[in-house]
Amino acid sequence: MQTVNEILEGWNRDGIEWVRFELPDMHGTSRSKTIPIRHAAGYAERGLNMYGGVSVLDSRSDVVGGTLYNEEVRYGDQLLFPDPATAAIVPWGDRTARLICDARWHDETPLAATPRHVFRRALDRCRSMGFEPVIGFEYEFYLLAPGTREPLFSGYHIFNTVRNEWVPTIGRILELMPQVGVDIITSNCEYAGSQWEINFAPGRGLEAPDQAFTFKNGVKEIAKQDGYLATFMSKPISDSAGSGCHTHISLVDSGDGRNVFGDADDPQGITDVCRSFIAGHLRYAKAVDALIAPTVNCYRRRRRHTFSPTNISGVSRTARPSCA
Repeated sequence: MQTVNEILEGWNRDGIEWVRFELPDMHGTSRSKTIPIRHAAGYAERGLNMYGGVSVLDSRSDVVGGTLYNEEVRYGDQLLFPDPATAAIVPWGDRTARLICDARWHDETPLAATPRHVFRRALDRCRSMGFEPVIGFEYEFYLLAPGTREPLFSGYHIFNTVRNEWVPTIGRILELMPQVGVDIITSNCEYAGSQWEINFAPGRGLEAPDQAFTFKNGVKEIAKQDGYLATFMSKPISDSAGSGCHTHISLVDSGDGRNVFGDADDPQGITDVCRSFIAGHLRYAKAVDALIAPTVNCYRRRRRHTFSPTNISGVSRTARPSCA
């Protein structure tokens, strides 16, 4: 892997002028500072200062008390250190590249609540058991008129070919995302008017959530450039369909890459590892809900017969789950 300095030298030769140091917050929002490329190497070495509580702000960017990251630490700064594995030129930006960062306090202690740190801890535990996670995401979102926040068209049009690329913005997303490392695999208009679903290939390890972060924030930026508001809120319109994010998780052997969920000789087509995995999800579903549904708006989507989860249930005896 290239070092940050090597990456910056290459970008400089390619005419890049600006480098974003990005930090994912708990809502998946990109919190960043834009650095002239001539100063980026210095910040990469000593760390870029940023308000330490930014990862635990609410979705409106209000300070939340009692998080241990605000008044408890006297609203101190954190330092951002870029991960060279995340280096990418931003194709919808003007001579701009980005680096996703990890955060530390000035005493070198990591900010343990930041999403990348939390995921890395889970990833380390997974690897210690001999597994590597493979994760794919299916995001749904609305494009709205920015002033009125009204849909661009109404009704129910799922998979309607005419609506799939109703605005050129969708085409731009499909074209630009692969250039930033997000491999688009399908795209279609979703159930409600002005709602879309765009899916991308799964990733291994930390690459998967980094790609999801890149996609979500990239869609918002591209939409804004085209004069629209993109929202991934669970229930942005009370009398219209909600938006979700289907999350697909598989495990492979960390040594040989073998799928550890599938067993062609089993009546259900799955291994005992897969059964344990499902059992763990069922046991801890209520606790996980606090993370996958972190705002009041999420629960406005939780209604029966609306394609949203309203109970905890397992795989039926006759089901043969896909073990991709």
